[in-house]
Amino acid sequence: MKVQFNKKIGLNKGILVVPVFQENLGKQSTKLPTVVQEFITKAVNNEDFKAIFGETFFTYLADNNLPEKLLIIGAGLQKNFDASKSRIFGAKIAKFLKKSKNESLSLFLSPQLEKYIEELAEGFSLAQYDIGKLKSKSKKETLALKAAELITDANAQEIEAKIGKARSIVEAVSFVKDLVNSPSNIATIDYMVKAAEKVAQDNKYKITILGLKEFTKMHWGGVLAVNQASDVEPRCVIMEYYGASNPKEKPIVLVGKGVVFDTGGYNIKLSGSIETMHQDMAGAAAVYGVMSLLKKLGIKRNVIGITPIVENLISAKAFRPSDIITMLSGHTVEITNTDGEGRLILADAITYGQRFDPKYMLSIATLTGAVSVALGDRYAGILGNTPELQDMLSAAGEQVDELVWPLPIHPDFKKKLNSTVADLKNRDPATFRLAGTAKGAAFLSNFYGKNKWCHIDIGGTAFTSDPQEFQTMGATAHGLRLLLRFLENLA
Repeated sequence: MKVQFNKKIGLNKGILVVPVFQENLGKQSTKLPTVVQEFITKAVNNEDFKAIFGETFFTYLADNNLPEKLLIIGAGLQKNFDASKSRIFGAKIAKFLKKSKNESLSLFLSPQLEKYIEELAEGFSLAQYDIGKLKSKSKKETLALKAAELITDANAQEIEAKIGKARSIVEAVSFVKDLVNSPSNIATIDYMVKAAEKVAQDNKYKITILGLKEFTKMHWGGVLAVNQASDVEPRCVIMEYYGASNPKEKPIVLVGKGVVFDTGGYNIKLSGSIETMHQDMAGAAAVYGVMSLLKKLGIKRNVIGITPIVENLISAKAFRPSDIITMLSGHTVEITNTDGEGRLILADAITYGQRFDPKYMLSIATLTGAVSVALGDRYAGILGNTPELQDMLSAAGEQVDELVWPLPIHPDFKKKLNSTVADLKNRDPATFRLAGTAKGAAFLSNFYGKNKWCHIDIGGTAFTSDPQEFQTMGATAHGLRLLLRFLENLA
């Protein structure tokens, strides 16, 4: 659907949406039709409408030259209206329109809304995601607009470019959500590989896919151990994007955990948590989403995406507690818990990533449940060895409403992972309930070498039953917009 730009209302069907700031309650814009100005003034005078953020007041219009419906919606105080509020505001508008089943929209834009039009468009579209795509007779729960116009005096090309960028980002978010929401009998290892191949083909990226033969030859002990019980061979997808003016500029390496289903292995997960373990590949999906946008948005950085793809099952072939494996790095690891599998495959992928001589290395994973105990479901945890890198991620997260919060890795946490029978153990049985997120990152810290690195733990934010205004139930794609903005800020 193409969005039209007009200086005055051109549609005579559907709904006219007029946002109102509290500062403007007594002085309606003269650009609005007289009948609309009078309605708002009457609603304000009768104290039926106070323009509180998200407040709505609805009526029908009798003028044949205007849309048949009118929604005035409160935007709160103009001084408090920012990018974050705009994203939420867009979502609120979309949800109202979805309920009222409108096919045509006229949206009146004030300068403040024009300033944050990209975020408003993001929120408007993000809120429309349909989680019920696999229903046999799916009800169309998305907003099926056939016509839309924005009433504005601003430069239409500039606004259209911002809306186009928002549309591209939302398409990538939906792609990630579809992957993460899909059950593991659909989003299999092979399915994930094909999804990556499609991203690489569409963008003409170099792609390398490692399999059992390569893992065995190079001794990817973590990946091989975790996937032992599966009948499908493990893979690792490496996508390479070179957008910097200097193709030899040190790249940013992104490593995403791709466990398509995690039973926990012989340390099996309990009922209540195992049912959603198809989302344990959310880190890899987020990396896919970022890679799908880099060329489209012209990000001027070199970026390498590395995603190990496995499944952690149970069978006579499965790896066991007390096994000792040798990693790609040469470290030997005592397996003290088979549900600490994500750090094993990430460790191998991080080791492999060092060959690209990165400027920064960032890993993203649903690594621990402990992160949700520490930070809840609104913040992802970040841990690493470079404070300025964490600061950049924090700033990016604030800008796009994908919040992160730094957690410490105490030297004692690293000591707790020393093994008496191997170099390391993948979890400390005695203290694993204490600072579990930090200890997961402490394990990974052994594999980054001398690189500047940060780990992003989305274990509490990748999947939700309590969505924010612009989210929907299930997958959130948390990390995609964060990493994208981080890369944009670097460029």
